[in-house]
Amino acid sequence: MAPTDLQSYLALLEQAGRLKRIQATVDPHLELAAIVDRVCKGGDSGQALLFEDVRGAGMAVAANLFGSLEQVGWALGTTDIAALARRLGDDLVAAGEVKAEQALTKICNLAAWQPAVTDRLAGRVRDQSDRGLDILPRIVAWPADGGPFLTQAQVYTRDPETGAANCGMYRIQCHDRHRATIRCRASSDAARHLAAWHARNTAMPVAVVLGGPPVLAWVASAPLPYAADEVAFGGYLLQQRLEMSRCRYSDLLVPASAEIVIEGVVEPGSTAPEGPFGNHTGRYDAEAAAPLMKVLSVQAATSAICPWTLVGPPPMENIHLARATVRLFTPLVKMALPTVRAVHLPAEGIFHRAAIVTLDAKDTRPLAEVAGILRDTLLLRNARLLVVAADDHDPRDIPTVFWQALNAVDWRRDLLIEDNQLTIDARYRPAGALVRGEEAVLERVLRRWHEFGFDTPG
Repeated sequence: MAPTDLQSYLALLEQAGRLKRIQATVDPHLELAAIVDRVCKGGDSGQALLFEDVRGAGMAVAANLFGSLEQVGWALGTTDIAALARRLGDDLVAAGEVKAEQALTKICNLAAWQPAVTDRLAGRVRDQSDRGLDILPRIVAWPADGGPFLTQAQVYTRDPETGAANCGMYRIQCHDRHRATIRCRASSDAARHLAAWHARNTAMPVAVVLGGPPVLAWVASAPLPYAADEVAFGGYLLQQRLEMSRCRYSDLLVPASAEIVIEGVVEPGSTAPEGPFGNHTGRYDAEAAAPLMKVLSVQAATSAICPWTLVGPPPMENIHLARATVRLFTPLVKMALPTVRAVHLPAEGIFHRAAIVTLDAKDTRPLAEVAGILRDTLLLRNARLLVVAADDHDPRDIPTVFWQALNAVDWRRDLLIEDNQLTIDARYRPAGALVRGEEAVLERVLRRWHEFGFDTPG
């Protein structure tokens, strides 16, 4: 049975030996993040951490919850992400739509996966509005950060015209007990909703959720079509309807199993400085104006746990979330371009800035045509670098791709630069026979290996 709340997911991790409880007092200012960073980059990178005594906080903090691809799979209700991707691929084809985005939206619209509305949240949480955001651990990750950030929160908004809901993962800076900024890209669904509400000169209702079904932590970061409901997609992945409850101050739906629910509004023209923020590029995002949420209420479960993720130079927890995204969204890329054989987004490219795609060697279409199709897919449209190689390359073998493919690129012929995005055609086969050793000579050398003074065959 897939976990549908944070507490049961932690129990699953602990049963599997993947949860480390830290009972020593930990300072949320830099120290907690330093511990997480060392774990993410060390031999125990898959270890989830539960900080039970965070100085100045009335609740525990759970970090590195998705520290391995296997753990992400558990959150998605599977022990075999490849099988889950095949199921999605089959269902996309069965949907009978021409475009992958339309097929995925059709799956999300099925009645079987729509949220089950319940009032269970009201019986689980207590009102903490008098203390507001002060009930949360004030975690500062990096020395020059502008303040404490919530980094693994689900942000719920809706379109004022269509009523379509969105669940996104955007960073939130807590300024004081009743004010927080939400940083979302201009192309994000939340930004579209905000613009639509403010075009009506009306405040946009927002709900920020910590905890709930772990699947939603992944779905909130996944590149879904605008019209696809993230909660319904989470239900599809788990093959069950997710329980949601109505907010107190709006008609937004939030997970009934949430640990913490923060409700607020963003009034027209209301902004505040956000940042600096130590990002996964290895640099700080500069301080900039961001939409300011006025907090109306804060509710928390008894013994609530605050999920948090460290953002910074890789490798970090987000690598494994992104690996799952690549696995599950590759069927959508293949639906758009059937000659695609494999897709790899290397960690060094921060998983949305660089991609290597291998195609059937028989696909010799012009680069502009191939790039146009690939860059129209949800997974690859934001890639700053896209390398297209033939299917005799393993896209995960970066050194070999660079040696065999990129060394053969003619920069005058095989480059395409559009809108600050670079595509490289590495399908070209240079003239000349492949350099290979004589098999009989190699066999003779290996038989005589000890005669040459070597202990074991090379």
